[in-house]
Amino acid sequence: MYTVKQVATLTGVTEPTLRAWERRYGVVEPARSSGGYRLYDETQVALLREMAALVSNGVPASHAAAALRSRPAAAEQGPPTQPSGDSLVEAAEALDPVKLHRVIDQAFGSAPFEQVAEHWLPEQLLRIGEAWEHGRLDVSQEHFASASLMGAIAGVFSAAPEPNPASSVLVGLPPGARHDLMLFAFAACLKRTGTAVVYLGTDVPEGSWLAAASEARPRAAVLGVTAPEEVPRAQAIIDGLKGVTPPLSVWVGGSQRHAVTGAEQLPDEVARAAALLHRSLLAGRN
Repeated sequence: MYTVKQVATLTGVTEPTLRAWERRYGVVEPARSSGGYRLYDETQVALLREMAALVSNGVPASHAAAALRSRPAAAEQGPPTQPSGDSLVEAAEALDPVKLHRVIDQAFGSAPFEQVAEHWLPEQLLRIGEAWEHGRLDVSQEHFASASLMGAIAGVFSAAPEPNPASSVLVGLPPGARHDLMLFAFAACLKRTGTAVVYLGTDVPEGSWLAAASEARPRAAVLGVTAPEEVPRAQAIIDGLKGVTPPLSVWVGGSQRHAVTGAEQLPDEVARAAALLHRSLLAGRN
C-alpha cells in the first residue's frame, strides 16, 4: 500500500490534484489507515497513472475519469486469452515474422505486462529451449524468436513513465553473460513501478560497472547470475560496488544467486522481484 505522497511521486500528480480527482470524479477510493491517512494499492496507482497520461495529452479530467470508470471490472472481462502453447515455437520454426509478431502481440495484450512476464514469458522460453535441444529449432530460429521478444519488452520499457533519475538503479549482467531476456523483463517491471532504471545489458566488465556507479550515483545495482562460470566475475563486481561512494545496495537474481555473497537475493518471479526492490527503495534502504 502507498501513501498519497508516494503516489504523487509515482504518478507525477500533485497531492492536491490526487485528492481532487478522488473527490470530484471518484477515479479511485483509497483505503484509510487507522490514523485516517489514504492508502492506495498497486491497481489504483496504475489507474491514476493512466488518468495522468490522458490528462497530459489534453483530455479533460472529467472525460478521462468517465472513460476509466466505464471499464468493466476484471471479473466481468473474463479470463485473458493467450496464444496456444506452441504458437511461438511454430512461428519461430517457420521464420514467419508476421505470425511471430501476432503471437507476441496477442500475449502482451492479454494481461498486464507483470503477469505476462511472470507466467507466459518463462513458459515460452522453456519451450524454445526444449525445441532447440531436440533439434526442432536451430540457432537462427531461436535468435529470431528471442530478438522479437526483446523488441516487445523494449516497447514496454520505453512506454513506462519516465521517473526522476535522481534515484536510479543499475541493471545488467557480468562479463561473459549474454542471456538477458528475463533480466530485461525485470527491468521493465521495475521501471513500471516508477523506479529510474539504467539498463546496462549483457557482458558488462567490472570496470564499466564501477564507472557507471560513479557516474550515475544510483541507489542500487542488480546483477543477473545464471551460470556457474559467471559466479566469480559477478562476485568481483559485487565486492567492487561495496566500495562505491555514496553507498548503494546490491541485489542479485538468477539461478546462481545463492552462489555469491554480499548481495541481497531477489526471487525468480520478475514482477515480484521488481516490487520487492521498489518497496525497499521507498523504505529508504541503501
